[in-house]
Parts: sequence; structure tokens; C-alpha cells
Amino acid sequence: MAITTIVMDVYKPGSELKNKVVDISDSFNARVGDNQVRLVIKYIERGIVERMEQEQLTPFMTGYVGQPDEELKVTAETGTVVSYHGSSNDIIGGGKVKLDLPGAMFPQEGAFYGYFGLENSEGKRVTTNNVFFRVENNNPDIYVDTLPFRTELQKLLDWATAQANSTFGDIKKQWEDLVKIIKQQIATGNDNIDDFLNRLKLAQEKLEGYEKQITDGNIPTQADLDKALNPIDDRLDKLEAKEESSDLLTDVGGGIRDIFTSQISNMKARINPDLVNIGMINDVHYTDRDSFWGPDNDAETGITHLLNMGEVSEKLDFAVSVGDNTDDNNGDNHFSIKRIEDYGMTWFTALECPSAVLLGNHDDNSSHAKSSGVTGNDYLVPDSKFIQAYRQNVNLFGEKRNGNSNYFYYDIPDKKVRVVGINDYENPNTLDSNGNLKYPRINTSVITGAQLKWLASDALNVSADTHVIVMLHCPIDGTLKDNPTDHCYNHDLLRQLLEAFKNGTSGTLTSSTTDFPVDVDYSFTSKGTLIGVFAGHTHTEDYQVINGINYVLNLNSVGCAGNAGNRTLYFDTKDEDSWSVIGIDPANKKVKLTKFGRGTDLDFTY
Repeated sequence: MAITTIVMDVYKPGSELKNKVVDISDSFNARVGDNQVRLVIKYIERGIVERMEQEQLTPFMTGYVGQPDEELKVTAETGTVVSYHGSSNDIIGGGKVKLDLPGAMFPQEGAFYGYFGLENSEGKRVTTNNVFFRVENNNPDIYVDTLPFRTELQKLLDWATAQANSTFGDIKKQWEDLVKIIKQQIATGNDNIDDFLNRLKLAQEKLEGYEKQITDGNIPTQADLDKALNPIDDRLDKLEAKEESSDLLTDVGGGIRDIFTSQISNMKARINPDLVNIGMINDVHYTDRDSFWGPDNDAETGITHLLNMGEVSEKLDFAVSVGDNTDDNNGDNHFSIKRIEDYGMTWFTALECPSAVLLGNHDDNSSHAKSSGVTGNDYLVPDSKFIQAYRQNVNLFGEKRNGNSNYFYYDIPDKKVRVVGINDYENPNTLDSNGNLKYPRINTSVITGAQLKWLASDALNVSADTHVIVMLHCPIDGTLKDNPTDHCYNHDLLRQLLEAFKNGTSGTLTSSTTDFPVDVDYSFTSKGTLIGVFAGHTHTEDYQVINGINYVLNLNSVGCAGNAGNRTLYFDTKDEDSWSVIGIDPANKKVKLTKFGRGTDLDFTY
């Protein structure tokens, strides 16, 4: 089939033409479920072919998909925001560019209303008049049960049905339930098959292993089967959450915002694919109510910063949200729990790379915890909510945890790099003699002996050729001149353990603190290499070397800096957001820290 070329003039003279809507539906339309749709645009200016001599020119397309009004317009109230950015490779000459539009551009039935454009490496843009075309209903395959007309999801149903013939346990029933879920996804036009296939393939491998056990006389238990299937359920939940997440982001910030598009393109170009790249974002302080971090609900847009990292995440090997993900400015934990759920949903749906979330001192609403006791407390967010929202009981990407702990480690495949995430807010819900919370996270950091033992025996127990990067929210006490946390428990022991790992020594960690005792042996006679320790919390950036260890502080993502009496606000500017990509070169033991938004790039050796 020939590819239609749409001619668009970037010249928009006179006010009567500035809001003109160009209906291209006679030449091009789409359908919910379409993916990688080729659209060729020929740009002209006043009838003359655009020569496109600017280097690093990239095409883009942005707008809304939904129900049009009588003027063929779709707005945020009636549609879903969509956007697409191509690359300089899409420039094909003669004024033409090709757009291979993903399925995300056609999320629902209705029409597209937006515009095309070109952008250079410095963020200068040129756009067309507004464009209209139809997006047809969500039934791309009318031959649902007829070969060879089978969508990928329908082929998946064939495969799932075959698997359902297994006879041990109640696996047949569970496969039937899975088939029903997939049919629901087809009915709603959600055919992003990759997320299904990855986890289903993993489950199939495990089930084949169980079949072998049966052959060998080792019958798997129901617990074994549940463990195999739970990751499927969670990944399906994640897929179903995409539409809800999109609605949320449209409400709070409109998805990818124009102030960031140039920086996103620039960030993509600056990420070196030859390095091991780890995304780090911290102190987003997402809230949907008035906050110190952003008056008039400006801080609610912080959650859209996750989309900025999501736009480059295909270039990342791993990403971590390092605490203070949400804010605690409410006297009712129901608001806090909803924000935590929104954050987790958005994080795991926006990113296209393996990822995890750590806790900070603002996440659990402890600044509002009162003396009413822990049972029935209306202020504190229970850890069970974090376990659920941050997928700590599922291990979506094969990360290793101590049970369903917030702390973890993740080995980047084939790269000999291990990411160790530390939870320095393991605070218990202990009450003091007055009935108040004894160790509120808001101003107290606790690392328990159980985590230190796990670090010594598991997370830091690596081969000699493994390079380890450590990430946590609060800087380790003693590595910052003025640590803003009043009370730090067992930070000195964590620092001792990391220095022992670096130096390859053995010893014992001990503490007689009544509530947080420690008695942990360690031995690192066969050790790996410590890259550095990365933290947030302070809303500043810093780098220093202490006893041979690199300590790095990352800037806050929320668009506010300073204290209550002297704040600088960056909202609705290119400096609103800030996060980093940590590029690691294990062969030469070098790190390149590339900053998005505010912040200064940093290079160091380890």
C-alpha cells in the first residue's frame, strides 16, 4: 500500500489563519490498536519546500485524542493528551519526514486534534496549523476467530489455552482466569503485548520446571504455583493501570509539558549508550494539596517529572526513585495513601526500564502523627501500603529483597554492576511514655540490624569483578557537615560496613542501642569495587570523597529550593525539574553524572 504524503505549510499569516484547523481525514486516519503507523509529512513554507538544513532537526507531533466539538477541536476536557518525538534519522529529504506513530498516539476512539512540528538541538521549534483526523473504534481485527487474521493478543489466547491443559494443582482454572483478563484487554483496545509476553514467558519457564519436577517425582506445592503466577497478576494490574495513570497526569499536568520537550531531546542525545546508565530521581514531593514546596497546588505537577525520565528510560539499564516521592502536608493519611498509589502506578507505567522505589522521611505522613496511638491512627501511612504501591512483594524485575523489604539489590544483566538500594527509614511504630510516636520518620533515620546483616551477607557479597553502587535517601551521618536529620541510628555502622567492603577487611558491627541492637559479622576478603554512595534529602548537590569513598548528593526534583524564609521557585520554567543519569564505565572505573534541568554535570573516578 502506498504511503500518503501530507503537505503542511508552516507559514501562518494573519490572525484568521492562526487557529485554522486542517482536516486531513481524506488522506489519513487511524484506529485504536494501530501501532507503528507510517505517516509522511512534507513541510513547505509559503508554498516552497522546507530545506531543513539545520543539523539535529527532529520531528514531533502533539495534541489530544477524544471527542471533537463542532469546530473539530478536542481539548483536555474531552480528550487524552498524546505526544510523539522522532529523531534526526526521520528526516528523509525533499522537505519530507517520516513518523512511525506508536499505539500510544491512538488511545481511544474519536479524533486527533493537535499539530506537527520540527525542533532543532537548541529547542527552537516551528509548527504547523492545527490538524484534525479521525481515530476509529477499538476493534482493529474484525476476523476475531479466523486464521490468519489474528492479533498478537489473540495469538496469546491460543497459547494460553494450550497451557491450560496442564492438570496439576488448579493451574487450569488460573489460566482460564488469565484468558478472561486478556479478552477484557482486547475489548478495551489495550494490546500492548510486550508486558504480557515478558512475564508470561517467565511463568511458562517456571511451569515447565514444575512439569520436570513431576516427572522426577518432586511434586510442586500450591505455594510454588502461586509464586509463579503472582508476577503475571501484578504485571496485568500494571497494564490496566496505564489508562488511569494517563488520566491522572492529564489532570495534574497535561502529560509531557512543552517546557521540557527540548531538554528531553537534549538529554537523550547526551546519554552515552556505551556506559551502564542508571536513572536517579529524588524529592519529587508530589502532592495534590497546598504545600510548602509549591503554592496553589504547583507541587502536584511534580508527578509529571516521572514522564520526563520515562521519555529517556529506554536508554537506561535501571532507575531508582530515591525517597520523598510524595509529601506529607495532610492531617489525614487517606490523602497520603492515594498519592503513594498514584506515584507507584505512574512510576511503573511511565518507565520502560527495570526500576525500584525507596522511602524518604516525608512519605509516611509522620509529621502529622499524633498521640492517639498507632492502632487506628489517622495520620501515619502503614508500611503495608508501600509494599503494595511500590511492588515490594512481587520483584517485577528480578530484584532481590529481604522478604518484602523496601531495601533491595539488582544486578544489571551482563554488566557486572550491582545497584544496592538502602532503606534508611526502617522506623518502628513505637510510642514513647507520653503516647507519642517515638521515632517519626520526618526527623529520624533508622537502619536496623536485620538490614545490616542482609547487606553484609547478601547485597555486598559479590564476586571480585562486580562494581557496586549504593543509593539511599538520607546522606549517611558523618558524610555531610549539617545533616538535616536530627537523629540517625546505626548510620555509623553502615559507614563502617561500606568502608570495610571497599578495603576488603573483616570484623563485627555492634550496637547496644535498646531499640536497634546490632551484632553482625562481616568479611570482605574477596570483595568487589565500590562505585559510590548516592543520596538526596538535602535539596542540594554536592560531591566529596571521605576515606576513599565517593559521596554524591542529588538535587531535588520538586521545583522549589531553599528554606521557608528564602525560597526560590522554578515552577513552569525549564529548571522546574531535576534528576540525574549516572553513567558508569566499569572498565576504566569512571562515572559521568548527567543532569536534567537544574544541576551541574559531574565526572569522577572510583
